[in-house]
Amino acid sequence: MKSARAAMLPFAKLFGSSVVDQALLSAANFAAGLTLIRYSSETQYGYYILAFNTMMLLTTLQGTFIGTPLVIRLPLLSALERREWIGSLWRDQRRIGIGAGLLALVVVGGLSIFNCRTHAVVMFAAIPFVLAALYREYFRGVLLMLHRPQAVLLADAFYVLVLLSGCGLALHSPIAAAIVLVASSIGSVLSGRAMGRHLGDEIDWRSAGGHMRQIARVGFWAASGGIIYWCFNQGYNMVAAATLNLAAVASLAASRLILMPVNLLSAGVQKQLTPLASTWVHTLGARRALYRLVGFSAGMACLTLIYAGVVWMLRDWIFLRLMHKNFPQRDMLLLLWCLLFVLMVMREPPMLLIMLRQRFRMLTSTTLICAVLSLVCSFIGMRHLGAMGAIIGIIVGEIGCCLQIVILAWIEVRVSEREAAQPAHAGVDGAAVRHAGHSAHANAEALEDHP
Repeated sequence: MKSARAAMLPFAKLFGSSVVDQALLSAANFAAGLTLIRYSSETQYGYYILAFNTMMLLTTLQGTFIGTPLVIRLPLLSALERREWIGSLWRDQRRIGIGAGLLALVVVGGLSIFNCRTHAVVMFAAIPFVLAALYREYFRGVLLMLHRPQAVLLADAFYVLVLLSGCGLALHSPIAAAIVLVASSIGSVLSGRAMGRHLGDEIDWRSAGGHMRQIARVGFWAASGGIIYWCFNQGYNMVAAATLNLAAVASLAASRLILMPVNLLSAGVQKQLTPLASTWVHTLGARRALYRLVGFSAGMACLTLIYAGVVWMLRDWIFLRLMHKNFPQRDMLLLLWCLLFVLMVMREPPMLLIMLRQRFRMLTSTTLICAVLSLVCSFIGMRHLGAMGAIIGIIVGEIGCCLQIVILAWIEVRVSEREAAQPAHAGVDGAAVRHAGHSAHANAEALEDHP
């Protein structure tokens, strides 16, 4: 019993740090959004949402194109190879980021000649905001892959402090969005530098670039699924703006903001769960890994329901006293968002099994089908039910996605067990390559054989 408790202690500390970290980030992002909703104009809030969604799109691209292949490879690399891979990928990203950032500044500078000064201020603030977020997220992701959530927590605490300071400066300012974006940029740079220093010699800072090309095939399919899923989650905003009006978009965004702590908590747990799930798949097999992931789904669903219950009891205070807003259909919108977030947190962990088995084409196709279904249903729903029709459409797509993930995960368990049951042929290199994804001695090219 004592040995079991001792074994569980590092595991509990690992996830405890991740939970605290995501709670901290959730509170900070909620404070930033609330500051702009309550104290600035709808235009300033819209600017911030546009910049934030752009940042989320690009960090999703980074996390899927680079982070997913890297987390799959890490258990198979030696310490020297790991240092070289992390450094090479960082050099590739830095080169691309500098070039893209300079190009964006030139484009924005040219466009600002024909637009008003307010547009130019926000756009110039948004470019370093996005680049700084990419910088911070890379080192943050690497530390989480290496099971260092405590270091991430300390760096994120400093980031939150800077961001909240910016929110204080933005109160009643005519350029509130730009001030918050600049504060977030400064916090991201300082936080990223702290995490890079913590890595120290575990990253080869002088490594030559080029490894991004080696992961391009796997990264492309992972990134395609990530971007399609981002459209699945954010596309309803554009449909609502085109079908209804900006007031409906504001009501959807404000009611969703209340549930964002669940989203950020789920993202934090997912980042820490991904390297653990990779280890489980390689050491325990697909079936036992899936059972553990389903257990996480149940736990996350329970936490979401508890949070939703608290929010429901405090809904009048949140809308009327905290946000100073009373939207039409606000209670129904809140209930629908709660249901959607429960479905979302239950789907995420089992999906890791499919990802780690590198079935990215299946994931991409599944997400694309559900995204199209969601947007079509949202459009039809908004034509007849108003703003809540948008969420109903997303729920329909989410239910379809959950069902497909369950089926695909179970298929992967059966396929994995059939592969394990096949007799080994020590002299046949092709068989070794085909099964290298499940072996601690796999070579790097084997990872490209399972798109």
